[in-house]
Amino acid sequence: MMIAVFGGIAIKFCRKAISIIKKKIIEIVFLIKYYELRSLFTFKVKCMKQFLKPRHYTAWQLIKLYWQSDQRSHAYFVFTIVMIMTIFLVGFDVAFSYWANYFYNALQAYNIRETVYWLIVFCVLAALYIILAVYRYYISQLFALRWRRWLTDQFVNRWLEKRDYYYLETFDERTDNPDQRIQEDVGALVTASISLSMGLISSITTFFAFIYVLWELSGEIRLPLGPLGTLHIPGYLVWVAIVYALMGTYFAFKIGYPLIGLNFEQQRREATFRFAAIDLRSHAEHVALYRGEAHQKSILDRLFGRVLENWFFIILRQKKLLWFTSSYNQVAVLLPLLVALPNYFNKVFLLGGLMQSLRAFSSIQEASSFFVNAYTQIAEWRAVARRLTTFLDHLQEIDESVTRQKKLVFEKKPENKIISKQVTITTPQGATLLKNINEIFTHGNHYLIKGVSGIGKSTFIRAVAGIWPFAAGEIVLPLEQKLMYLPQKPYMPIGTLADAILFPDRQHNPDLEKKLEQVLKDCKLENLIPRLNETASWSEQLSPGEQQRVAFARVLLHQPDWIFLDESTSMLDLQNEEYLYQLLRSRLPHCSLVSVGHRPSLDAFHDHIINMAKYSYQPAG
Repeated sequence: MMIAVFGGIAIKFCRKAISIIKKKIIEIVFLIKYYELRSLFTFKVKCMKQFLKPRHYTAWQLIKLYWQSDQRSHAYFVFTIVMIMTIFLVGFDVAFSYWANYFYNALQAYNIRETVYWLIVFCVLAALYIILAVYRYYISQLFALRWRRWLTDQFVNRWLEKRDYYYLETFDERTDNPDQRIQEDVGALVTASISLSMGLISSITTFFAFIYVLWELSGEIRLPLGPLGTLHIPGYLVWVAIVYALMGTYFAFKIGYPLIGLNFEQQRREATFRFAAIDLRSHAEHVALYRGEAHQKSILDRLFGRVLENWFFIILRQKKLLWFTSSYNQVAVLLPLLVALPNYFNKVFLLGGLMQSLRAFSSIQEASSFFVNAYTQIAEWRAVARRLTTFLDHLQEIDESVTRQKKLVFEKKPENKIISKQVTITTPQGATLLKNINEIFTHGNHYLIKGVSGIGKSTFIRAVAGIWPFAAGEIVLPLEQKLMYLPQKPYMPIGTLADAILFPDRQHNPDLEKKLEQVLKDCKLENLIPRLNETASWSEQLSPGEQQRVAFARVLLHQPDWIFLDESTSMLDLQNEEYLYQLLRSRLPHCSLVSVGHRPSLDAFHDHIINMAKYSYQPAG
């Protein structure tokens, strides 16, 4: 009869509690959604400023950057909320420990009314704990999303700044897969930083909260020392937990420290293997034509073998660490029971006190063992941070190298001429290619640059464009004229075909639709008109000849005053080559052509021929 009465009271109480909790959840969701949309909007407005400056960084400086940026107010506000919620969750753990004391004492006393009451209390506490835990996760992930978005934007801007992406890819052999570092490592750094911060704050709060609880329950232990008397140790359970955790932390560091370097190397080797697989995809046709499957398989096998080799070393080290942590955690289950049982048998506390002591001891031991339990995550975090900081270091080093090597001076003058004065071009290794180039390109004339393969024709064009750092001398460019460069292999950005034709312009204006259709017709690409708004990887969809014709369509759209064509018709037959050159000369009569090529057929489209052989550097002897 009593059980039925208490059961009815419990059901009514739980229904009322659930109704209140449901209402609060709706209010919290509404507020968080509103704040999320508002914060994302303000982020788009404010994230334009660049805070990642060209210099060397440590992991701490890289993380601190966000907290000193224009996003710091939002960062501190949200982080404070997350930390407060973390502290409240620890408070619930303390409440659960007291609940265990009262509940098990009621069980020991066979008190049905008290037992049912504390079961109801547990339901309410558990519901509130779940709500708080879910929304702490939700808010922390929104915070991580915003931080990652900001930091990724900073890395992308730094990567593209001063053409570092080009110099790093062309002249630096130490930086592997910068795309993977930005895409994957930035997210891993942010997620791990937030997770470790919450874990550390939770451990510190838990440690101090449960020390008070355990000190109250410990009482005093007396150790007889014979003739020396008796040693009185107050709060002995606290001291046992602290000493045990400190010993565990020390040995975990000793055993797990090599994991930092191994994880760093593992990420590097995984990225190299992934890059080789992507390279095979990009050149699938070439490999198939050469019947090069066996050769590619040997490359992939070798790289994957290095992945497995390092992974095996990680497994061995983690096995040692797991031996220790598993033993440590299992002893931690028995140790508090052994040290708390004397107080229980001496009737210092009842069964509830014993259960609360075990929970408090376990909480202190776990909090003190934060570095033991999180050591693998810390090792991975350090490896990720190291990859990002070395990436920034290499960017800085390539900047310094380019500044040191680049002695080519650019000057703009109102006269419509391009003049090279005493221009000397070298290789990255310091070997001289061309020496003392003195040429004048007058607007209105067309020039063909010739020479044997490897003499440095294309490198001279890159120097004029300002992207070849290993040069000295002076280049004079016209002040108000537009220059355009067409490499042998045109770049086809991923997006719509219209975007690819408009490159490097970013906006696709609907008014340009007719112009796009017309330039495709002019370049004999009428079959692509229905695909103008189709999104694809056009470097794979179009043949090399079609890509070169798309580059000519770009020229017709942008209408420059000067065009530098670096073997830009090498993939076309002579008839199409002649047609496109005639098209440029008829549609852009104001434009001067400067071509690099080997074909005799190009002579007819140019007024002057420059043979680079006369500038070829021949060392004495």
